[in-house]
Amino acid sequence: GKADAVLAASIFHYGEYTIRQAKEYLTRKGIPIRSVATQVL
Repeated sequence: GKADAVLAASIFHYGEYTIRQAKEYLTRKGIPIRSVATQVL
């Protein structure tokens, strides 16, 4: 739901976790995610 997206945005905004950390955690739990970019274009 929309509340989940707001909660996720707040952990990144306040610097609690990076997007990379979140994606690595989800991957370890077997949840499919988009791959993390290795370089900025």
